[in-house]
Amino acid sequence: MPFEKGKSGNKNGRPKGSANKNTTVIRDAFSELVKDNLEQIKKDFQTLDPEKRVKLFLDMSKYIIPTLKATELDLGDKTLDRFNKPLAEFFGVEDKRKV
Repeated sequence: MPFEKGKSGNKNGRPKGSANKNTTVIRDAFSELVKDNLEQIKKDFQTLDPEKRVKLFLDMSKYIIPTLKATELDLGDKTLDRFNKPLAEFFGVEDKRKV
């Protein structure tokens, strides 16, 4: 006899937000593996080409540092003009906006 929607054989069930036991075991094992091989990981990281090292560093940071939500900021034309002219001069390009 199949379960009815919203009802299971375990009326208490797993509490909402609690970690899956398998996930916890895998995360703990992976964490231990990294901890045990940290020196080798550092050595391997240093042997990478600079471009690959930066790419790996950025890729790994996604799993460590929370991603921030993009926000839009309207500073108005006067404020933008204060930044655009010096930036254009620094990069040696012409600011083609109509002021």
